[in-house]
Amino acid sequence: MSTKKLPKKVLTANLLALAAADAATDHDHRARFDRLIQRMKKSLADAQGPEVIHQRGLASDFAEARLIARDKLRMKDAEFEAAVADLNGPYSRVVNTCPCGKDTRNLPDFLKMTADDLRLTYDLRTPFDAVFFVVRHGKTWGYSEAQIAQAEIEFRKLDRARRAKIAEADEARAALLRA
Repeated sequence: MSTKKLPKKVLTANLLALAAADAATDHDHRARFDRLIQRMKKSLADAQGPEVIHQRGLASDFAEARLIARDKLRMKDAEFEAAVADLNGPYSRVVNTCPCGKDTRNLPDFLKMTADDLRLTYDLRTPFDAVFFVVRHGKTWGYSEAQIAQAEIEFRKLDRARRAKIAEADEARAALLRA
């Protein structure tokens, strides 16, 4: 490999060619992003419970859509939130896992996430998983005390419902074993 430096005109031409090729594929990336969002909306509309997120692989579809939005389409937070707002429903929530935009963990700088990595840090989760994340990790990742307190109230309600559902399933299983 040659160590000869290329002239500035050649470097500029190469960068312009790369930018043009990237712009030419933007519509393909946008179409893929829109298809992923529509597929997730359809799956959530047909859902019978929050298990659909794990059973149909919606979390991985959401992760792919997030990567396309961040790396290929270079969406802003507000634009991405508007695009995925319809995914918030009775069985799913879109959660910003780092609303402050900074890695506040007590780690050496070389291990912390960069600002670009922390842009568009959203996940698709069940309502229980979403409030559990905010209650358990909210302080670390930049949620306000009011947001954490609101999540704790909702967490208690969802946890009671989850425990009641587990108890019903246990009773049904025990009744089957007795019969």
